[in-house]
Amino acid sequence: MSDGALPEGLAAALLLTLAEKPAGEAASVPWLGKRLQREASVVMRTLAMMGNARIGSRQGPGWVDVAHDGERWMVRLLAPGAEAVRQLVEAHGGDDGVPDAPAEPDR
Repeated sequence: MSDGALPEGLAAALLLTLAEKPAGEAASVPWLGKRLQREASVVMRTLAMMGNARIGSRQGPGWVDVAHDGERWMVRLLAPGAEAVRQLVEAHGGDDGVPDAPAEPDR
């Protein structure tokens, strides 16, 4: 996913769903799972490949930030993810509904 290719399948669906939220607003993994009719474990495995983590020899694309808020796992779309959404929408012939890139979190 980090080789510059456009996201596909569940990764693309997750990005497009997160893009529906106001810029910078997080979504819970259970909400994403229900929305996309996928089990939370499937959503979490896909999100693991979409963040900044290095898995094996591959660096993740940094599309999302996944954090535990003490009660549940929350996911936010990051600037590279918003750019991937723009590219997806553009590749499919539209440009409506694409959010501005969210501000990076203070850490």
